[in-house]
Amino acid sequence: MKIAIAYPPFDDIKGTPLLSQNRQYQVFHHPTYIYPVVPALAATLLKKAGYEVFWLDGIAEGWSYQEWLSEIKRIKPDLIVMETKTPVVKRHWKIISNIKYQISNIKVVLVGDHVTALPEESFKNSKVDYILTGGDYDFLLLNLINHLAKKEKLEPGIYYRDKKDMISNTGKFVLNHDLNKLPFIDRELTKWQLYAYENGNYKRTPGTYIMAGRDCWWRKDGGCTFCSWPTLYPTWRMRRVENVLDEIGQLIEKYQIKEVMDDTGTFPAGEYIREFCQGMIKRGYNKKIYFDCNMRFGALTKEDYELMAKAGFRFLLYGLESANQETVDRLNKGTKIANIEKELKIAKAVNQKVGGHLEPHVTCMVGFPWETKKEAEKTIKMTKNLFAQGLIQTLQATIVIPYPGTVLFKECQRNSWLATENWNDYDMSQPVMKTSMKDEEVLALTQGLYKSFMTPAFILQKILSIRNFEDLKFLVRGAKALFGHLIDFRGKRL
Repeated sequence: MKIAIAYPPFDDIKGTPLLSQNRQYQVFHHPTYIYPVVPALAATLLKKAGYEVFWLDGIAEGWSYQEWLSEIKRIKPDLIVMETKTPVVKRHWKIISNIKYQISNIKVVLVGDHVTALPEESFKNSKVDYILTGGDYDFLLLNLINHLAKKEKLEPGIYYRDKKDMISNTGKFVLNHDLNKLPFIDRELTKWQLYAYENGNYKRTPGTYIMAGRDCWWRKDGGCTFCSWPTLYPTWRMRRVENVLDEIGQLIEKYQIKEVMDDTGTFPAGEYIREFCQGMIKRGYNKKIYFDCNMRFGALTKEDYELMAKAGFRFLLYGLESANQETVDRLNKGTKIANIEKELKIAKAVNQKVGGHLEPHVTCMVGFPWETKKEAEKTIKMTKNLFAQGLIQTLQATIVIPYPGTVLFKECQRNSWLATENWNDYDMSQPVMKTSMKDEEVLALTQGLYKSFMTPAFILQKILSIRNFEDLKFLVRGAKALFGHLIDFRGKRL
């Protein structure tokens, strides 16, 4: 049986759509490719089970749609799997029709947060055959293929058309799969090098992604209200420390990886991160790679930061989101704005004390229905201050988008905040929620966040931080990405 795991390119989108392994869809002017961990695990499981698997990421390959379609027609897979998200789901519906017209008897599977939230919608608007809901679609895909090939009983979470062409399902998905039983990803099969260089997070290349857990341990009242991944992962699970360390060892020895990004929603804190750091040091991995992860303010102690610095941690991604405590509370972040600067000063002091390379990065958002322009400008002022003190090194600015399935989306529906429910508009190129500001003002605020660190002092600091050619290349890549982001938010993308 032939299975293709594929990301079709979009000829009508100018730029790089961040579709794979991304919690919030965005189109970048500057090319960026994020290694899709869960689809790669799905491909690995299928190959290990004896199936013929093809990896066809037309976006990362730089193919046109016709080039991608030609590969599909050449291979003639029995089944094609596509990860979809809200802003491109309508395009995927059209692509499904086109594929079925071109190749007879092909089956199409959709996965991802949008179809998990609204599974029946895609059946009503396309000829999709199966939808795998929840985030364990690597396990579910193997189960589905075994069902088709060997009559294995279907697990919960699978939607399909029955013999009467009615939409049926096997019930609510259950996240009871053991992550420690997953094989390490077959990186050759999944063309890891496509994603190893064009990624602004990496200071050293080649780099790659892993996931120690699924997805974020912050679970109070369902987690952050704007995040789409609690839709996929309402249950928190993590792999054993030794298992994660073994995978890192393979990446170092087999692929000569120089930087690893763990894309767990928030890397496990407490005893887990301490055991992990000690393992990195004991095995000597801290001298061979940089380790990056997502983190939460308030999760770490000073001793944790010191241990992380010694263990080779570098890029630490924090969700700041807003400088207004009311907004952070409404988003259910569980963080205190008043404590952020103090914590970042601890990280900076640790670098100086132990010679570490901790480089905090913050994500910020604008376009909240309840924030005024003056309140949004507080976030710009705060990030500018953090940059001036050398407490953060980079940031990502976005327009907040309420994806279906999130608490924020339901809140928008209750309060009539949605300006549109045309999914094509949910690509972060424009606001989709009603605010007291004009759309142009929201876009300008997003640009303002990126411009907040373009000060002579910060630029001089970056130049003085150059120690080798690797640092210089990273600085040049960062400058290109910055100008790309300024273009990203200059107006509605055609």
